[in-house]
Amino acid sequence: MAFAARIVFAAFALASLRASPVHAQQATPGAPRLNIVVGSPAGGGYDSFARLVARHLGPLLPGAPAVNVQNMPGAGSLIAANWLANAAPKDASAIAILPNGTMFEALLGNRNAHFDARKLNLLGALNRFTSVGGVWHTAPFTTTREFVSQEVLVGASAANSNNSVVPNLLNSLIHAKFKIVNGYPGSTGIDLAMERGEVQGQMGPDWDFMKATRAEWLRERKFRVLLQSTLTRHPELPDVPTAMELVGAENRDVLALLVGRQTYGGLFMAPPETAAAPLANVRDAFAKMVDSEAFRADAKQSGLTLSPASAADVTATMGKLLASPRDVIDRATSELRRIDPQ
Repeated sequence: MAFAARIVFAAFALASLRASPVHAQQATPGAPRLNIVVGSPAGGGYDSFARLVARHLGPLLPGAPAVNVQNMPGAGSLIAANWLANAAPKDASAIAILPNGTMFEALLGNRNAHFDARKLNLLGALNRFTSVGGVWHTAPFTTTREFVSQEVLVGASAANSNNSVVPNLLNSLIHAKFKIVNGYPGSTGIDLAMERGEVQGQMGPDWDFMKATRAEWLRERKFRVLLQSTLTRHPELPDVPTAMELVGAENRDVLALLVGRQTYGGLFMAPPETAAAPLANVRDAFAKMVDSEAFRADAKQSGLTLSPASAADVTATMGKLLASPRDVIDRATSELRRIDPQ
C-alpha cells in the first residue's frame, strides 16, 4: 500500500474513534441506537439532510432507536466511506450519507478508496443533483449552441472542484470551448465574479441550490441557464438541452459514466454484508419516512428541497454505471487524471 494510502486508511480508523456524535434524540441506557455517519463537516448540505433524517427515522424502526449524527469528514468523504465499508457494524445500526461521486473513486482509480462500491447497500436518496451551466445576462450568449461553440469565460474554485471538472470534461467530450478561471472561493466567489464582469458564466452548480440561493437571479432573468450536465432533462428545465444530447457516439458512454455518477445529491447507504432482516427494516423505514407528511413539512421548513429516489431506483442507476465496460472506465479515469493529476 502506498504511503498516502496508508495515511488515509489510518485516518478513517482514527476518525471512527475520535468523531463525537451529535445526538438527535435522547436515549435511555441500554436502548438501541442508530448512527448516521456524514462524510463532510457539520453545517453543510449532507449534514442538514442527515439531521433531517435523524429527527424522523427512529420511530419507524423496530425498537424505535435513538438516532445520532456523527460527522466523519476528510479526504473527500473517503474516510467515512472506508470506515463504512471496513469497520462499521453489519447490523444496520450504522448507516451513512455520502456524495454519490465517492462511490466511484475506487472504480476510477483512486488508490485511497478501500471498498467495492457494488457491495454497498443503498437505502435511497433524498434529492437529485442537476448540474447546470449558463451565463450572466450581459454576456452575448443566448442559446445552447452559442454557449458550447464559442469561447466562454467561466469561473471555478479549484482544478479538482466540480465547477472546474465539469467544463473541462465538456471541452474534451463535446468539444465545448470554455475558458476556465480557477481560484474563486466557492460558489459565492464565482457569483460575485459574474456580477462584477470578471467572468461570463459558470458550469456545474446544482439547479435546486440555485433556486434556493439565487432565486432573484432566476426571477429577474439575470442568469441564463443554457445547458444541463445530466443524463436527462430536469422536469423544470424542459427546454434546456443536456450534454448527453450534444455528445458524439464515440464519447457517449464515457460522458454517461462521468455525468451519471452525479445523478443524486447524496446517497444513504449501509455497510456491505449487512444482515438481511435489519437491512430490510431500515430500507422500509426510510421509504415510509420519505412519504410522511411530517418529514416533508420539516424539510420545507428547513429549506431543504426533496426529490427522493427509492433504494431500488438508486441501486439500479448506480449499479448500471458501476458495471460499465473496462474500456469506458479506463477512458473516464484518463479524463479525470488529465484534469487533476493528483
